[in-house]
Amino acid sequence: MSVPAAPTTYEVEELSELLEGDNVDTGDGDWYAIHTDPWPCPACGETFDWVTACHHVVVANSRDDLIDHAARCAQVGRNPKIIRYEDKLPTITLWQWRALGRPVHGIKK
Repeated sequence: MSVPAAPTTYEVEELSELLEGDNVDTGDGDWYAIHTDPWPCPACGETFDWVTACHHVVVANSRDDLIDHAARCAQVGRNPKIIRYEDKLPTITLWQWRALGRPVHGIKK
């Protein structure tokens, strides 16, 4: 059995630069995200109502793709709900997130 690699830590601006030009138009088609109770970023304390990766909302075009992540959120008390994403915060697709090494802004110790 292999152990997954630890997430890659990025600065918010660094991830924004990496995603520049690859942004998803969440107004085009149905995109979903995991809405949660307010949760602080472990690196800076900024609070988000969405599951984020380095201050970018993680989105997918299928609700089913987010089920495992929502289950993990429930385990830590975030009260997750997978809903259609209609906010204006920066986004990262679940597939971009995986391809970039599961970027985070910080890791809770």
